[in-house]
Amino acid sequence: MGSRKYRNYFDGYAKLHSWTFPGNGSAFFSAKIIKSKSYLSSIQENDVEPYLTFRGVIPAYDGAKRFEWMTLNMDDMNVNVINYANRTVAVSDIWQMFEFDLTTLNSIGSVLPPTPPSKFSNFGKKSEMSSAHPVPEYGTQSRFEIIKTLSLIPGMKDRLSVVRIKSLDNTEMVAEWEMEKSHYMHSFSVSPNYVILIAAPYTISIMKMLETCSVEGGMVWDGNANTSIYVVEIKTGRVHTLQTETVFVIHHINAFETPDGKIVMDLPTQVNPFAFDYFDFSYLFNKTARMDILSTPVLKRYTIDLRTKTVSKTVFENGPKAPCAGALEMPVINENYRHIKYCYIYGTVVNYDGMGFSHIALVKKDVCNNEGDLMYAVPHQYFTEPWFVATPGSKEEDDGVLMSSAFDGDKKASYLLMLDPKTMTVINRSYMPTTVPFNFHGRFFDIE
Repeated sequence: MGSRKYRNYFDGYAKLHSWTFPGNGSAFFSAKIIKSKSYLSSIQENDVEPYLTFRGVIPAYDGAKRFEWMTLNMDDMNVNVINYANRTVAVSDIWQMFEFDLTTLNSIGSVLPPTPPSKFSNFGKKSEMSSAHPVPEYGTQSRFEIIKTLSLIPGMKDRLSVVRIKSLDNTEMVAEWEMEKSHYMHSFSVSPNYVILIAAPYTISIMKMLETCSVEGGMVWDGNANTSIYVVEIKTGRVHTLQTETVFVIHHINAFETPDGKIVMDLPTQVNPFAFDYFDFSYLFNKTARMDILSTPVLKRYTIDLRTKTVSKTVFENGPKAPCAGALEMPVINENYRHIKYCYIYGTVVNYDGMGFSHIALVKKDVCNNEGDLMYAVPHQYFTEPWFVATPGSKEEDDGVLMSSAFDGDKKASYLLMLDPKTMTVINRSYMPTTVPFNFHGRFFDIE
């Protein structure tokens, strides 16, 4: 934008892409950029205006622009889309959201849901950080979300809250507690009776953030510290704190409870947060660097026993038909099986065969029997996070359609891919008249 550019793909302006299926055999595609304040002001000034960014800009801000960056929040929601009581919003890892029309993709405006009253003082504190993955509450239309309240005064504690969002105008406090430092959490898990948070030793420093003019510059990783697990009782708000190995988690998959009262949680784990470097342009534009996979996810199951205050873990073995399935990320499931015992996880694996960045696989991981692991891969096809759409009224967990936005590196063209989840074979694909940039998360909405 003008003479300035972003350093990381996370900071690109938010663009919505939508495929609509009216049910008569045809399909329609549309795309629009979210008209956020940061986007509109950047267009007007022909410069990347100083709103909060993940990894800063080139050239860096100084003087008055640097001061503006310290006061303006991120409002370019380019991570996920969620529906609350028939209002659709784009979200990121902050509490603010951006509403848009689901049918036309027209921008409606910024939304800041009410923050539930706190029993703690808010003096010198800012409640801004959140997660891009609010999780449905079992048996209701509400979703759970987290709020991280950061202290602007050195020596004062930060705060973590779990809230229930009934609508964009109605929120409730479930639990809140103070912490010495805030931990970066992109997602979390929910079972019928608990909200489970993974607090890796990847903490947020407001001072470092202000020094570097970037979110990433304010993140501190301590590879020698344990990871904490917070288990929140939904009915009482009581918080249990447990410890586990040093591990970093970006995306939670699913959690459920066993008949004997234990909590089971499945996670693609990382040894550190350095996989974020994949999205730095210095990595993406470097053919040599792209051959080096910085971090490979490992799919693990954690079992939490609140009676004994213990956490045990199991690493899933790969099945013979998909030897890379345990390295999946961007995980999705059949949403009809959220909160309960399930078998199938779908996701992507980058560099599945060690041949480079252009070898991406879509996988189906069977956590009940690894003989059911399957994969679909074609060289030079860049697949994004898939989305599972269940067949209405289906009684089998993998009965449905798996969709992914893809880019054909040989034809240099984007297409929508549809797979049969039972076999991971192609049902159909539709090439697009325009390029669809690599995207992160999507949702299927059943509209009357």
